[in-house]
Amino acid sequence: MITILRKKFESNPGKSTIKLKDKCSDCGCEIKIKISSTSGGYGLQGGALFKSKAVGFFARCPDCYAINEK
Repeated sequence: MITILRKKFESNPGKSTIKLKDKCSDCGCEIKIKISSTSGGYGLQGGALFKSKAVGFFARCPDCYAINEK
């Protein structure tokens, strides 16, 4: 997942925050995730991202993440 986030920031030089619009993989609601580059890695607000071999990554909204924290 770190590699995917690093590539997103490399393709958007100079940005400290990237906004990602996606659909929750569980409930299908539209979510907007703000991804910030930090000194210790990356911070996400508005949802969670998970690595997927099939599509690179998938997203979950905060409610579904709270139910399925895996």
